[in-house]
Amino acid sequence: MATTAMEKKPARTTKATEVARLQQELEALKKSFEERLAALEAVVPKPGSSEEVLSTETLAMIAAAVTAFLGKKVKIRSAHLVHPPSPWAQAGRAIVMASHNLNR
Repeated sequence: MATTAMEKKPARTTKATEVARLQQELEALKKSFEERLAALEAVVPKPGSSEEVLSTETLAMIAAAVTAFLGKKVKIRSAHLVHPPSPWAQAGRAIVMASHNLNR
């Protein structure tokens, strides 16, 4: 059955309104996501923030221990905290180390 121009026009209007509705919904979701992200960033400290800085006492103890070990004065130029590796990384390293032939 052939469609006329009059029958096609409401379909285009419906598609246009559907696209407009989807764009509005997308903007609302984007705004919601940005608000949730901002709330999470406020709670979780960023890497390298002041909460992860080593104290001067800790750095002095590290310098003293390294000086005692090496037998000469050392100067710490930089230090940062290293987070523990994931269980997957630990298991991978254990497999690699276990595969080495140590019987020489």
